[in-house]
Amino acid sequence: MFDKTPFRTEVRVTAPDTTLLVLSGDLDYDTAPELFGFAQELLPGEVRNLDLDLSGLEFIDSSGVAALINVYNSAGEHGIAMRIVALTPYLRHLLRVTALDRLFKLPQEQE
Repeated sequence: MFDKTPFRTEVRVTAPDTTLLVLSGDLDYDTAPELFGFAQELLPGEVRNLDLDLSGLEFIDSSGVAALINVYNSAGEHGIAMRIVALTPYLRHLLRVTALDRLFKLPQEQE
């Protein structure tokens, strides 16, 4: 069977109104509810801008993608701007082929 990488979240305040959420490990069916629950606790606070660093994600499935969409929608309901500030080339490709690059604000590609 496949070895799973534990899912981890780390929160950093990068500016008075901006919070960086760093995700690492596997974001999948088992861990997606953890992300959404974590975000639900974080969003009603002083956050006005939510930045996501996805560069540490080693695996993401459709449940993980759905969790990202749910966090984005929930942030919008709280008047919070969400953007992705770091991601892997694979995840960038995944978001492009699913047209989610139109929903999420993605960082510029490094050349």
